[in-house]
Amino acid sequence: MAKKLLIFTDLDGTLLDLRSYSFAGAEEALRVLRELQIPMIIATSKTRREIEFWQQRLGIRDPFIAENGGGIFIPKDSSLPPPEGARDTDGYFVLSRGVPYATIRRIVQDLRQRGFRLRGFGDMSPQEVAQLTHMTEEEAQLAKEREFTEPCLFEGDEEALRVALKERGLTFWRGGHFIHIQGFHDKGQAMEVLEGLYRMKGGDFETVALGDSPNDLPMLQRARWPIIIRRTRGISERAPRIDQLTITQEEGSRGWGKAILELLRRLGYG
Repeated sequence: MAKKLLIFTDLDGTLLDLRSYSFAGAEEALRVLRELQIPMIIATSKTRREIEFWQQRLGIRDPFIAENGGGIFIPKDSSLPPPEGARDTDGYFVLSRGVPYATIRRIVQDLRQRGFRLRGFGDMSPQEVAQLTHMTEEEAQLAKEREFTEPCLFEGDEEALRVALKERGLTFWRGGHFIHIQGFHDKGQAMEVLEGLYRMKGGDFETVALGDSPNDLPMLQRARWPIIIRRTRGISERAPRIDQLTITQEEGSRGWGKAILELLRRLGYG
């Protein structure tokens, strides 16, 4: 009998192709997951509003992890129990694990006054965010509706910035264009919370995690079946030692789709 699965996935460069944001290469795998009713939990640096946009396009309504683990969102009509400490808001049970965005913005502004050359999404128009990220202006507006993290353009000494942020209870991780300023949370910690809730609801699950970037490593290291999606200048080029690790041959949605279908076959899903 096939084991029950929980799938945790990044979006950009993983399920979604870079630049085009297409998921065409994963559509067959997504259809199969829906038919099998296997939960697919998005775990991304994107905001709640961005994830809602993509869930609608992908045809899923499972819990999700926003802003690199800063927030865990469980739809109230889900069968999962709300986690301890969650608040009831906007149709979700929300467990906040990050520093409030307003606090992060105040710290960014303070550091800028102290000579750090930081410019965050909060300083940019939707048009500028769209130009920098290759999003539409509608998507860029959703990306600006932040709750737990601030993507910033930064020029200067990253170690000095890290020290200054740590003194103020924050840290950052580097993405492609931006550094992402946040509290001390990650996708792996949020994944652990959701694993526990699913196991409370329905017994044992094996976890699958898919990602392409350094901020995906805590999630990949926790998963029973970790899958790194190949990407130029991604972690596939310097993959760490992780048990049962798979690295795809293809990038983006095609790599994602093929990896999921192959894993399902290996685990007895037909």
